[in-house]
Amino acid sequence: MKRKRSSTASDAQNGDKEAVDVANEGIRSITDLPEPVFLTILLQLPLKTILICRWVCKPWRNRISSSEFAKLYSRKARACLLIRTNDPKRVSRTIHLLELEHENFDLGCSFCDAGCPQCDLHVNMELDTKFKLPLRDAKMALNSTDDASASVKLNPKGGVSKKKCFIASKNPKDHKFGIVNPCEGLLCLSEPKQNNPVVVCNPMTGEFIKLPEASKVEKPREKIDSCLGFSPRTKQYKVIRIFTQQICDPISGRKEYGDKVAEIHTLGTRSWRSVAFAPFMLYGIKFPTYLNGAVHWFRPEFTKADFKIVSFDVYNEQFQLIPAPPLKYNFFGGKDIKLISMGVLNGHLCICDAAEFGRVCIWAMKKHGVRESWSKVFSIDTETEQRWPQGLYHPLKKFKNGAILMYHARNCLLYYDPSREEHKYFKIRGSESKFEAVVCIPSLRSLKDAVMGDNVEVLNVKSR
Repeated sequence: MKRKRSSTASDAQNGDKEAVDVANEGIRSITDLPEPVFLTILLQLPLKTILICRWVCKPWRNRISSSEFAKLYSRKARACLLIRTNDPKRVSRTIHLLELEHENFDLGCSFCDAGCPQCDLHVNMELDTKFKLPLRDAKMALNSTDDASASVKLNPKGGVSKKKCFIASKNPKDHKFGIVNPCEGLLCLSEPKQNNPVVVCNPMTGEFIKLPEASKVEKPREKIDSCLGFSPRTKQYKVIRIFTQQICDPISGRKEYGDKVAEIHTLGTRSWRSVAFAPFMLYGIKFPTYLNGAVHWFRPEFTKADFKIVSFDVYNEQFQLIPAPPLKYNFFGGKDIKLISMGVLNGHLCICDAAEFGRVCIWAMKKHGVRESWSKVFSIDTETEQRWPQGLYHPLKKFKNGAILMYHARNCLLYYDPSREEHKYFKIRGSESKFEAVVCIPSLRSLKDAVMGDNVEVLNVKSR
């Protein structure tokens, strides 16, 4: 004899079903959600997931590509790492994005190979989020006089085939851009011979603009110093280029090389303009760093043991010197300036000093422009049982647990946990060549919205 179902339980189930039906009435999919609710859900996702969601369907792509969503995302955007490999035989136009989340770099990291013990010092990382940078000239790369073997084909429109992301060449430096510095989601790119800035791009959207032709440098072998800055007050991006001006001797009439001069280009305009004489820089601009409306780089002094930091205010277009941390090194007496780097660490200007043998020191300026606000946040003893590489270190991020992630010039990232006094190397899986890494706060904003003015042509890497 079969048991009858309880009428009470059946009625409850039917009631719940009716309530769900009423709640879902008019909402057949997630795209039927009100716009604010849908955008709020998207903002909770990692950047990698948001980028994948753009390809789900056209309505999703339109919402994620909207200027409204780009503004909302900019308020919560966190710094990411942009990595580009430097294969000596290839012109790589691929840049990888790596989100700087602690779980990706902890000593028990998820990037480890299968079966990799936590105590292993080396970990291989696999990067899968890729973007394309523009090429200087695809036709020039393919028709190189060096008889370069082409690994891509030109489509009928003159662009590069989407199936390939590099060009095999004997002289790849002649055909790819150098990365000058990131600033508010954009990258400034330069041609390799003189480091002349020629392109500004947003790698997240694939858009880029070509800068207008600037005045020629009369000193043929001189490297141009350049950087990209942003003014929060006017919402304008500005590219700065610094070079030596040639002057005429009033007595002999001969042309000689004089002071450094600076030129500015405001994105959205059609020309460059001279602004002021620039501070003399023996070593040029090293590690141009944008922070709070100004671009910074350091400058060794001739007569003092320490060095100064040059700051360029993007809004006022003025140079000034700000105090550096108390480093007492004589750069002309054996200490190597190449072992000192600059960056931003947790919203503060920082200096990383690896010139002292057996120690890496990291300084942070808590209050901009105040010498007394410099504090030593890390003093790492590298003479330990675990082997530390010698050379340049560049701090990338300090995590909440006190650990720090750094880029090392010997083709690796290094994670150091001071509480455990342990570190681990991260290398790119499948890549034996060197790579460069820059910290960038990603932006989903179109260049058409970010750049003021109607005199700019926005191009896309997909058609180049």
